[in-house]
Amino acid sequence: MLYLPQGKPVRQQVNPARINLPEAMGKFRSGKFTGYLRFDAPQGAGIILFHHGKLISSFFSSSEKASQQIAYDAIARIFEMSIQGHSRLSIYQLSVDLVFGLHALLQGRYLHRAEDLRQFDVAAMLEKITEQMLSVCVRVYTDDKVALIFFDSGYALGFFHEGSTELQPTADLEQSVAALPDARLDLVEIQNPDQIVLADLMGSADLGPIWQRVRREMLAEHHRHGEEVVLAGKQG
Repeated sequence: MLYLPQGKPVRQQVNPARINLPEAMGKFRSGKFTGYLRFDAPQGAGIILFHHGKLISSFFSSSEKASQQIAYDAIARIFEMSIQGHSRLSIYQLSVDLVFGLHALLQGRYLHRAEDLRQFDVAAMLEKITEQMLSVCVRVYTDDKVALIFFDSGYALGFFHEGSTELQPTADLEQSVAALPDARLDLVEIQNPDQIVLADLMGSADLGPIWQRVRREMLAEHHRHGEEVVLAGKQG
C-alpha cells in the first residue's frame, strides 16, 4: 500500500482503461499541471508527479512482490495495469512545494516503518530529529487517512493533510491522524528539495512507444495462452 494524502481532487476513481494515457499526460504537460496522478489496482499502486507540466517522477509499489519501480519502469507498469482494465485513476492538484516534498519522500530511505504509535516513543523521535538536524518526512497513517510532516535539518517545515494543496504551518502530531487508535508511523530520510535534480521524463523520451510496447507484449501473452482477449486502452 502506498500512503499519501490526497491533495485537491481534480478527478477521482476514473477507469483509465479507455484512455490513451500518453495523450492525456501530454495535456497535463501543455496545461502546466502541478500535482500527481494516482493509479490503484490489485497489483499495486502507481504515482506520477508533475511540476509545471514536467513529469518529474514516477513510482510503482507492487502489492504482490513487495517491490518498487521508478522512472520508465514504473510508467510501463502503470500503463500495463491500466490497459488490463482493473485500475482506478485519481488526479490531485498540489503546490510546487508539496510536489517537491512527495518527490523527495518517494525516493527516501526508511529509518522506521509501520511503527505502532501506541508503543512508539514519538517524543524521543522528535528530539532526535532536532538534535541530529535530520531532513526527514514523518508519515502518520491508518488505512483511511494519511498525514505528512516535513523536516529540513531538524526544523519542522509544515504539515500536509488530506485535501490540502499547500504545506500547512501546523505540525502537531497530537492533533493529527496520530490520535486514531490504529495509527502507524514511518520515518523517512529525504534529500533537501534544493539538492534534488529534477528530470523531465516526458522531455527525455516519448511515452507513446512505451504504451504501444506494453500493449503488444500483453497481446502476445494472451495469444500464447490461447486467450481471445481485446485489450483495453486506446491505441492512439
